[in-house]
Amino acid sequence: MRIILASSSPRRKKLMELLGIDFEVIPSRVKEKFEGGDIEREVERIALEKAKEVYERTFEERLVIGADTVVVLEGEILGKPRDFDEAKEFLKKLSGKKHLVYTGVAFVWEDDFETFHEKTEVKFRTLPEKLIDVYVERYRPLDKAGSYGIQDLGAVFVEKIVGDYYNVMGLPIGRVWEFLNSRGWWL
Repeated sequence: MRIILASSSPRRKKLMELLGIDFEVIPSRVKEKFEGGDIEREVERIALEKAKEVYERTFEERLVIGADTVVVLEGEILGKPRDFDEAKEFLKKLSGKKHLVYTGVAFVWEDDFETFHEKTEVKFRTLPEKLIDVYVERYRPLDKAGSYGIQDLGAVFVEKIVGDYYNVMGLPIGRVWEFLNSRGWWL
């Protein structure tokens, strides 16, 4: 079966590579837009829209995997920052506080689909302004929910994590493997 990752995220691609399976990347054209309401349902809905959009543009027997990740701080959604100033603002807000990272994942195949979400709690250290400035300048985190990557220098921001580390990177790969394996689509 042809497996397609409907994402342009280099982090999701690297995580999929851990599975040791053949897959291809076809980024979704869906614009991420929250309609309000339950965060869990919203990330699943957006992930499903992404996967369905790529499914409709492709052919052959295939499985399309879509994902959407957001950071939530005290009820406020911190998506991808619009510019470097907003990236710094997000990191200042997260400094010294706990936040939640939600990732919705969707699988679309034949005439069926399945979705799930993962939630991880992250506690940040108090971040010196110089660290925030250096991070934004060097890593340019405009493509990252909440303006940080736990797999790069952003790792030093993290004091504690409760839940799936890979969820914070943007794809709870263990649960993706469980899905693929349970249907005989992994190796």
